[in-house]
Amino acid sequence: MGALRDEHHNGWLMPSGNYPAAVYDDPWATQETVPAVPAPAKIVSLKPTGFEAARVVGEHIRSGTPVVMDLTEMSDAEAKRMVDFASGLVFGTQGGIERIARRVFLLTPADVEVTVIDRPLDDSGFYNQS
Repeated sequence: MGALRDEHHNGWLMPSGNYPAAVYDDPWATQETVPAVPAPAKIVSLKPTGFEAARVVGEHIRSGTPVVMDLTEMSDAEAKRMVDFASGLVFGTQGGIERIARRVFLLTPADVEVTVIDRPLDDSGFYNQS
């Protein structure tokens, strides 16, 4: 690092790092800070082929993890049984259930809020799954 010229004393100064720093008014420093953004939530996606997957769905919802449940590989009777189970599960845990596509549902625990922006008008069966 080179020396600095001191204009007031006509001599040379070696940089010491102890020079006062300029102080500016910082309007951001007086405002409240923005709260930290929470870490992205984990979401589990399941594509069960039989009702035996109900336990896995229940365990995830009880632990607070949202579940995307794709019932397209299940028979109609098994899919209806799974929707009935999921409905009781989210009712019992104060969660929520939303149909997001034909035979695909989003199950959420109580602390997750889902905002539905646009819901298609479809009246093709119970929960519009058929």
